[in-house]
Amino acid sequence: MAVLSQATGLQKASLYHHFPGGKNEMLETAVLATIVELERRVFRFLDTNDDAAERIAQILEGFETYTNGGRRSCLLAVIAQSSVAENFKSRIGAQFSAWITRLSITLVEFGHGPKRADTLALETLETLYGSLVVGRLLGTFEIFDLGLQRCRTNIGLADKIEFS
Repeated sequence: MAVLSQATGLQKASLYHHFPGGKNEMLETAVLATIVELERRVFRFLDTNDDAAERIAQILEGFETYTNGGRRSCLLAVIAQSSVAENFKSRIGAQFSAWITRLSITLVEFGHGPKRADTLALETLETLYGSLVVGRLLGTFEIFDLGLQRCRTNIGLADKIEFS
């Protein structure tokens, strides 16, 4: 509460006024806002009319931008590792499943078989979030950069799109 109070500039009593459901309501609001932000900044690219390679590249670039190259945590990853995760596990899990499914469909359009696409979609999110967490734990952003490159290579983008 102290961190939230300091970040917003509001007293704890004001926070509870705006969120009468308390900490749980505040956290639920933050989870939903993070899902909306990730959809807007990252996963919306899966639904564009661009070719599959470009859409996949855009979600990787979008996640890189969202996390500021691994320098910014994702609230969903933080919550998933915390003791409060149980209250939100099903909501977060459902959203990740939806993103994995949409990415898998795009990977099939890209040219992977359905089973390989399912595996790659899951591995891509594992790699993105894993490299984000491990890089932050070890204090190096190079791990996140390597994770992004591994995603591009595993998917087969490294040969098709030039990255800056």
